[in-house]
Amino acid sequence: MRDTYMHRIFGFFLLFLCPVMSSANHDNLQIAESILDAFYTFDQNKLTQFLVPSADADRVLYYQAWAQAANYKIKNRNLCVHNASKAIVCAVTVTDDFGQTMGYVATDTFTMTIQENKVSAISFVGDDPPIFQQLFAWIAKNKPQVLSGPCKDLFNGGKTPGDCARAVVAAAKEFMAL
Repeated sequence: MRDTYMHRIFGFFLLFLCPVMSSANHDNLQIAESILDAFYTFDQNKLTQFLVPSADADRVLYYQAWAQAANYKIKNRNLCVHNASKAIVCAVTVTDDFGQTMGYVATDTFTMTIQENKVSAISFVGDDPPIFQQLFAWIAKNKPQVLSGPCKDLFNGGKTPGDCARAVVAAAKEFMAL
């Protein structure tokens, strides 16, 4: 009898809790979409408002400046979704100066955790093809001044993401002309 009573209380509790949890999940998805809006319109001030100061935030702001300098344009943007571990995943296919020079499009996938309307953790990966890694190997061998100059500390505290992106695009044009 006591178990049945506890099950009813638990069920009643879940009945009221689920809509609240669902609403919070929906709100977080909306925040993630707003973050992408700020990222791809290159509105650094708006993007910064969503980020808890951290190394993750610094990398995203660096990447945004890199993306702006490389003329990222959205080709396809899927809605953000929750993954199995409840993080939010957003995939955006873009065209950019690298892809136009080297003949490909790439998808950026952002994974983020949002707490209290702020991003507490964020990471991103691209699906650039092997030729992009080959380009960086070529740059390291043939244009090391790019990596020691504008691309010093690339995505790791670097201070000149725009100059770096433009230098890599220029190197990609040389690389593709070989």
